Amino acid sequence: MNYDVSKNKIKLHESLSLDVIGELKAIMDEEFPKKSKKWVVDLKEVNSIDTAAIQFFVILKNNLENQGKNVQFMNLPESLQKDIELLSLEGFFN
Repeated sequence: MNYDVSKNKIKLHESLSLDVIGELKAIMDEEFPKKSKKWVVDLKEVNSIDTAAIQFFVILKNNLENQGKNVQFMNLPESLQKDIELLSLEGFFN
């Protein structure tokens, strides 16, 4: 999986699917500073995402909020925005 990390921001590339969720979780656990209160996930370069990846992001956001932290998703591709609307998760990702 291709990604770039800077400070508390991760920029993901290519596709996100069930096949990469374990790797994505490991990357998030390893790369993001434990003390950071705000995390940013940039999805501009993501060309496809499946429901397993969406579910991972929902769990990630809930877990971080329970720790008093925040995650912001930015540059959502149009295809992901449509999926989010179908799942009624607009407020969750915006």
